[in-house]
Amino acid sequence: MSGLKAIVVAMASLFAMLSLGLGLWALAGFSGIEAGLASACVLLALAQFSNFATSGRDVDGLKARLGDLGNAVGTFARDIQSLKEQVEALDKSVDERAGAHTDQLRSEVQVLETLVKQLADTVTRANLHGVSHASPFAPAGKTGRGAMAHDREADKDDDEALLETIRKSLADNRVDLYLQPIVTLPQRKVRYYEGLSRLRDIDGSIIMPAAYLPLAEPAGMMPIIDNLLLFRCIQVVRRLVDRQRQVGVFCNISAHSLLDADFFPQFIEFMEHNAALSDSVIFEFSQRMVDAFGPLELESLSALAELGFHFSLDQVNNLDFDFKLISNLGFRYVKIDADILLNRMSEKGAQIHGADFREALARHGIELIAEKIEEEHVVVNLLDYEVELAQGFLFGEPKPVRHDLTAQSPQEVRASA
Repeated sequence: MSGLKAIVVAMASLFAMLSLGLGLWALAGFSGIEAGLASACVLLALAQFSNFATSGRDVDGLKARLGDLGNAVGTFARDIQSLKEQVEALDKSVDERAGAHTDQLRSEVQVLETLVKQLADTVTRANLHGVSHASPFAPAGKTGRGAMAHDREADKDDDEALLETIRKSLADNRVDLYLQPIVTLPQRKVRYYEGLSRLRDIDGSIIMPAAYLPLAEPAGMMPIIDNLLLFRCIQVVRRLVDRQRQVGVFCNISAHSLLDADFFPQFIEFMEHNAALSDSVIFEFSQRMVDAFGPLELESLSALAELGFHFSLDQVNNLDFDFKLISNLGFRYVKIDADILLNRMSEKGAQIHGADFREALARHGIELIAEKIEEEHVVVNLLDYEVELAQGFLFGEPKPVRHDLTAQSPQEVRASA
């Protein structure tokens, strides 16, 4: 019965299409093909409408679909707004980082400008007062009063020549950073480095501290050398941190820097911009220097400690000192010659045995570093004392830093600011 109904419907549809097509052809002037296509489209539209009406897809269903579409559009709009906010936050972060980098560069330039001024002042003083210390390169072998006068004149000429070489090395930034490893025991894994300075003359020859110290110190140039060394250490630490290297650097700093009214405020600003490196930069002072600290030096030390930086006590010759006091000042490391630690503790005033020294320091949050180690049997004895950090030629001599770790010179910093 349903098959017959379908046949009837199909025939009726065909009749209706022919009738409509003939009507369009006769009345509207359509061609036969155009009339047929038009009638077919009309019938298909009517069939689709009939199917839509009879299949239950009514207005309520259409409203539901439109509602779902509206919800999707709303969700998309919220996602767009969230993305916009993220982009704005990223832009703000980039601007803040750019501003911090600019401030950092500005502080570095200020430090360098102060160093240049210090250099000019010290050279002027050296020229006015002269230098009377003997040169390590002074000629020998002459005798007699005339020869002695000649030697003194020659010494003076050599001193002035070497002093001028030192001045030019500083002015031309020929101050190189050498690093010596500080390793863990017994693994001998590099944990820290100590930064050491070397000067180069115009021909590239190395000027060792033994040669330049006797002249640079009385001429007032050592603070400049120390501060340029600090600048190099900061550059190295930045690159080590960028490379995810968990290694710190010990940097010497002169007492003069702590007292300099022009330099120290700029130095503090410089370190504020590098406060993120406080766990990786350790400032080192000799025991003799710390013993001579007055209120101003201690105040400067406190300013550095408040930024999160820690200190190391070096060249320790008197072991009868207050562990708690230096800990409160911010000292977290003490370096002792391995020979003193193993053989000469009582000679240096220690109140405890060398085997107990590391633990006594540790109770005050201070780590012991045994230094000047050159032979394997010394390491064996230090392990008996439970020493965990060591330094010396046995583990590595001071070596110049690779160029890529200090690629940015002070002149480049000044140009980029």
